[in-house]
Amino acid sequence: MNLYQTRDFGEKINATIQYAVKQIRSLGMALLYIAGAPALIAGIASGIASASMWSVQPTIGSKTQMNSWMFQQISSPYYIVAIVLALFIPLLVNLTVYGHLKVYNRNPDEPVTVEAVWAEVQDALGRALLTWFVVGILVVVATLFLLVPGIYLGVAFSLALPIVVFEEGSIGNVLSRCFDLIRDKWWSTFGLILIISFIAYILSFAFNVPAAGVSMMVALKLAPNIPVYVTILTSILSTVGGVVVSSLIALGIAFQYFNLVELRDGRSILSAIDSIGSPLPPPIPRSNNEGDY
Repeated sequence: MNLYQTRDFGEKINATIQYAVKQIRSLGMALLYIAGAPALIAGIASGIASASMWSVQPTIGSKTQMNSWMFQQISSPYYIVAIVLALFIPLLVNLTVYGHLKVYNRNPDEPVTVEAVWAEVQDALGRALLTWFVVGILVVVATLFLLVPGIYLGVAFSLALPIVVFEEGSIGNVLSRCFDLIRDKWWSTFGLILIISFIAYILSFAFNVPAAGVSMMVALKLAPNIPVYVTILTSILSTVGGVVVSSLIALGIAFQYFNLVELRDGRSILSAIDSIGSPLPPPIPRSNNEGDY
């Protein structure tokens, strides 16, 4: 599959699904090894926090007890760990997906290994963390002042991490590059993110329904004595689902990035021009015995 090429809306959706299906084994292993451990810890912490929360429900109508109960839940170390990892895991998932695509683009005919993807993640992690933080602050501030600028920046900066991984740019270059690529293509990028997110949202039901069902039964006292391990297992399933869903969204954004780069820079054309004059590979010798047909 040629990554850098112009694609219409439907072709970008198809390319996202096609790549996910064809590379499901190597991409899945990379996600498991790189984002799996934090996701597992987050799932366990979230499950324990949920079990603790429902086991000490406050008396209805007591505002003081309600405030005390909420403070205890928010200050719980399990809850804090779950929240911190919930913010960090999407970054790892995005870097893993983009690292996988970068390795694949380098050698399309060779299998993508976890080691090669991990090397790309390590190389981009520092710049990605800084970019993730700055972009997050800008989007939040813009959203607080007025919703529309926040949405605009959120869509434009969705290209930030692909630029960090594929172009290895600094934070200043990344932000300006985002606006350069998104120019006149904001609506198509917004539409693609919306459709891919909707598909991912539908898929997430399979992972989130068990955890939501357990929480509802406990809250309504339909099953107040559900074992803690059940809450933990359903929470882990929900967290793993989040990894799967966010990786699909990251793939969709990546193919929009490839499309925009090709439109702006004509990368595949430049590569073809650079290859002119390069020696051709040696011909494959023909066998004397080609068999019977």
